[in-house]
Amino acid sequence: MPLTDISPLPKIDLLLPSKERFTAKNAGAISGVVRDLVMSSTASAAYRIVGTAVDTPLECPSFLGVKPASKWSFMGLFKGTNIATAAAYLRTIASGPAPSMIEVHSRCHVAKYIAKKRPDIPVVLYLHNDPRDMKGAKTNAERAVLLVKLAGVICVSDYIKGCFLDGLDKTAPEAEKVGVARNGAERWLSQQPEKQPFILLAGRMVPEKGILECATAIATVLAKYPEWKLVIAGARRFEEAARGSYEEKIAKAIAPLGDRAEMRGFIPIEQIRELQAAAAISACPSLWDDPMPKAVLEGLAAGCALLTTRRGGIPEAAEGRAHIVDDPTIQSFTAALEQMIGDDTYRKSLQDKAWNDFPFPATKMAHDADLLRAKILTAKL
Repeated sequence: MPLTDISPLPKIDLLLPSKERFTAKNAGAISGVVRDLVMSSTASAAYRIVGTAVDTPLECPSFLGVKPASKWSFMGLFKGTNIATAAAYLRTIASGPAPSMIEVHSRCHVAKYIAKKRPDIPVVLYLHNDPRDMKGAKTNAERAVLLVKLAGVICVSDYIKGCFLDGLDKTAPEAEKVGVARNGAERWLSQQPEKQPFILLAGRMVPEKGILECATAIATVLAKYPEWKLVIAGARRFEEAARGSYEEKIAKAIAPLGDRAEMRGFIPIEQIRELQAAAAISACPSLWDDPMPKAVLEGLAAGCALLTTRRGGIPEAAEGRAHIVDDPTIQSFTAALEQMIGDDTYRKSLQDKAWNDFPFPATKMAHDADLLRAKILTAKL
């Protein structure tokens, strides 16, 4: 049943992690996905995004900013910023009409906490990352408890669903609570763009993203192709900041390219999209099991020849549409780039595949998530 068929239209609160800043300048990956979920939904009016209070939130139908009073309980026990934020949110809704559902994004222990405090409201966990690395879900026993206590679990990829159910009885009735709404990205271009001879390497400047290895390979390959350039966009966090030691290593690796390579740091999404539209090649060289990175989806949406890795949920979108490296090393990235730059026909075929076969719009992601929420809500009626 579509969410819009439920009458009256339910009211659903989407709770962001406390570290997220729901602003145009500092929105993190989760904030971006949540905003897309709301703005691309046919039931946008059902949603209220809840997060740490900011002066100018991103445009959305409804945003509630909350300010945690303290990270400490009245007994002097440390409870953490996420629980403090959740407690402030619960105090806010205690005096008014309760939402039809509370959806906690990427914080397993917060979902459990809210479900305990408000057993009268269905609580859903929306997983953006591997729960086996998260507080409150690292063990099989903890995830089994979540399945019992929560109304549902929504995962951004089949890979993340598999992570949550790892070690659990997948035939148990509770396993049916776990669904997938694969991440999506809206195509902002109306026609396939003309590409320029440069490589875009965009992402957070952290080791697991493989930026250093890929940049090193690019510097080697572009020495043979003087007409090609490199643009690196991103920072350690979703904010402007001085370069860290990892970024300095990247700068050193690309220094031989001179003015044919630049590091722009953290830049707004509008500038990223301009680069994606123009880049002949976009790289998402993850070394870790990336759940379903937006860099992959946006590179495909922009019709780039995409270089990426067989890690986590990436192949769910990239298989058959990109050049996938099975063993991400400097050597394998170098070989891939030699082929992608040196073979014009191959590179153009990847660009055409990306443009002509893109079944991952944000509207599909929002539709799938809406159906899962509607299923949960109707089961509670």
